[in-house]
Amino acid sequence: MKKKLGHNQNVVSTLIGEESEFKGTIQSIGSVHIEGKLEGEIRSQGEVYVGLKSKVKASIYGKRVIIAGEVTGNIEALNGLKICTTGRVYGDISGDRLIVEEGAIYKGKVNMDIISSKNLYEGNFELVKAIT
Repeated sequence: MKKKLGHNQNVVSTLIGEESEFKGTIQSIGSVHIEGKLEGEIRSQGEVYVGLKSKVKASIYGKRVIIAGEVTGNIEALNGLKICTTGRVYGDISGDRLIVEEGAIYKGKVNMDIISSKNLYEGNFELVKAIT
């Protein structure tokens, strides 16, 4: 049985707080947790969590991505993307697994066959039809 994608709060490396705004690129080997506003790009080898009240206008590349707030931009999740009930995503997504909870909003294209990572730490690669 596969585990559901859940947010692990114990391994956060980068935190943008609820009353914070950030413009630019975040590159992290660890996890990134956004509760405020962010505009730019997120590249993480770990989990990317977008909190309930957050507003993100960015391209997101992460190992796992969990959206509880609002994201406008493309998302590439190597090990799964979860859009929570309160989540809103406006952009194209790619990855190996997608969970959209009831009540979530998603507008864009979905590509679950091909992953072409642009993550600086993991290099460029393309995965076609992952074998599980």
